[in-house]
Amino acid sequence: MPIECKVSNSEVNSVKRINNDAAIKAVTWRREFGMNQVVPVAMMSGVFKVANLIQAQEAGLTLFRAHDLDKVRAFIEDTKTVR
Repeated sequence: MPIECKVSNSEVNSVKRINNDAAIKAVTWRREFGMNQVVPVAMMSGVFKVANLIQAQEAGLTLFRAHDLDKVRAFIEDTKTVR
């Protein structure tokens, strides 16, 4: 689970941070490592335009807010394979 940490101070800046950086990497990672082998994540803080976040999610990027790390921990725990 590669994690990109992104901070944006405006909706205009968010397109650069999320769509032109993290979402592009997510597409590349999923293509190179396999659709079922990697879960690209952006850990976000600040101001983001909702339309940019939706577009990033549609590209395969999973989004978490930095202020809610318990949800990230729960997500990781839920993906562990029981053997």
